[in-house]
Order: sequence, then C-alpha cells, then structure tokens
Amino acid sequence: MNVAMVGCGGMAAHYLSVYRDLDWVRVVACIDSNEEAARRAAETFGDAAPAVATDFAAALEGGVDAVVISTPNHLHRPQAVAAIEAGKHVLLQKPVAANLHDAAAIARAAESSRRTVGLYMSYFDQPLVHDLRDMVQQGRLGNLVHGYARLMHKGGMMWSQQALGGSKSWRGSREQTGGGCFIQLAVHYIHIFEWLGQGKIVRAAGFVRNGHCRGLEGEDLAVAVFETDSGATITIDTAWCADGEELSVHGTLGRFTYRDSRWLSLASRAGAFQGRVVDYAGGLVDAFGGPQGAEQQVEVRPPAFGDSTNPLNQHRLFLEAARDGRPAPVPVATGVRDMRVVDGLYRAAAERRTVDVD
Repeated sequence: MNVAMVGCGGMAAHYLSVYRDLDWVRVVACIDSNEEAARRAAETFGDAAPAVATDFAAALEGGVDAVVISTPNHLHRPQAVAAIEAGKHVLLQKPVAANLHDAAAIARAAESSRRTVGLYMSYFDQPLVHDLRDMVQQGRLGNLVHGYARLMHKGGMMWSQQALGGSKSWRGSREQTGGGCFIQLAVHYIHIFEWLGQGKIVRAAGFVRNGHCRGLEGEDLAVAVFETDSGATITIDTAWCADGEELSVHGTLGRFTYRDSRWLSLASRAGAFQGRVVDYAGGLVDAFGGPQGAEQQVEVRPPAFGDSTNPLNQHRLFLEAARDGRPAPVPVATGVRDMRVVDGLYRAAAERRTVDVD
C-alpha cells in the first residue's frame, strides 16, 4: 500500500515508525508546507526515503493509495475532500475540522466513497481504554453516574510567547483552530465517554476564557458540564496554561480513575475482572452506606504511538482496514458527532446558558 503523509511535524513525527515497520506499507511522499519538516520525516525511512514535497497535489497522484492528513484544522476540509474525491483512502487527525460545517462536508464526501475514510484518535491505542469499555458494558461499574476528564498542558503559553515575539502559529488563530484548548483537547474524552455506550450527550453548559496566553485568540481554559440522555453528567476541564491529566468514571457499583497516563485506581462490587492490562482481584470493604468494592491501585503505562506491534495501534488498524476493504476503526461520522458537542459547549459559553447539543 502506497501512502502519502501530509503534515509531517507535531504528532506525525511520533507515528511515522508504524509506516516504516509494516513491510506491506510504503510511504511514497512526505508533504509539508515546511520543506525541512518533510525532509526530516522522509529520513525516517532510510534507504527507502520517499519523495519530499511542499504541494498537497503530490498526495493526489495516481501511485498513492492512502493519504494520512495531520495538518492544521482549517486545512482538513479541502485536503480530505480532495483526497476522497481522488479515490484515496484517508486517515484524518482529530478534530475532523475547525468547525461543524466543514466536518459535515467531509463526512458527506466519505459517505459517497468506496474507500476507507477514518479519524485518528490516539487514546484508542491504549488497551486500558478498551478494558474500561468492557467493564462498563459488562455492568461492572453499574449504571454510570458521572464521568470526569481533565486534559491540560502548557503548550499555549509557549505558543503565546512565540506569537508575541512575532512568530505566530495556527493554534493561536480562532478561525484556523476552531477555538482554543477545548476543541483541541476535549474531543478525545467526548468521544470516549459516548463510545463507552451508556448515553449520548444532549445538553451543554460551561465557560471558556483566555487568562494567561494573550498571544492566542482562543481560550486557554475551558470547563464544560454535559448531561446525557441516560441521566448521567460529564465534566471536562481543558487548559493550555496548566498541566495534568485524568479520566474518571463513577457508577453505582464501582469507579475507575486513571491519572497522568500512569496511575490506575479501580474499585468494583461486581467482583474480579481480567482484561488486556487490568487484573482486578475484587473483594469488598465496609464503608459508609454498606459494603463497597475494594480499591486496587496499579501502574499502567500506555504503548508508544509508533509501536506497530500493538494490535490496537490506530494507524495499523486503519491500514489493515483499507487493505481489506473494511470500514475505518473510527469513522469520520463519529468525529462529526464530537464536533457537534464542541459546538454546543462554545454556544453555551457565548450565550451564558445551557443549550441543547442537537
């Protein structure tokens, strides 16, 4: 399978090795507006170095089977639609686009294509996330009551400093990004919470602000509160001016908390659970309100983005689906759903009220 990599800096550099290490995949073009970034990416492939280009048109050439797009959000629609209409398989970095309108246009193009068109969601590389879904769907946490996610890093402060020094980034443009930290970070957890299968987000409230990154147009802090059609609530906090990460799910029979991509705390009254990486022994302890599941704390490290031997690696799974003529592991339409929720939060923050997502 001949692949063109479009956008070779940022996250793309972390997963190039997947394409290098699969012996049935050949990267034929590394394309980036920054020629040096494209050249560095091409060097990853050693003697089989692909062509280096700065013009996206190189991705549409006849010898290309699949196009992997990791460019700024505002470029996703023109590039993805052009690649789809040229008959290419397409894997698109999250979020789908800078706004809901463009995301829907990409989904319409994908629906009319016979090729595999999907979205890259890096958290699905992690076996732990799949274990969480199994626990939820087997009822081991009971009925979900509340989900909480926090994803924060200080990249915004760096981009702000650069912008104030005269070197602006697309991440600092509200139009090109679609917002700020929330659209870039929250889509991971919006997607995960709905993917767990216990309800869709129906209402949104929250606020966004820029307090520490004055060189950026979008928000550097966002707090969102969502209600699902199952009656559960979800809170998602994002920031570009602080750091830390957490995913928590609380249900009537148990709880799951994963902090800083390392520490897992798990408790369930439903008994032992053996998953891909989770080995929960079970047991009960006396607590306020009666017996509760015994808490177990363990260290769980995520796999590397570029590990082609990981059976859950999303790049590998996309390539296999394209090769075999199957749908993408994460369809673009599910990413459009994420964008609908993002749009709801931004509307709620602007109007200072609770809004319906759909």
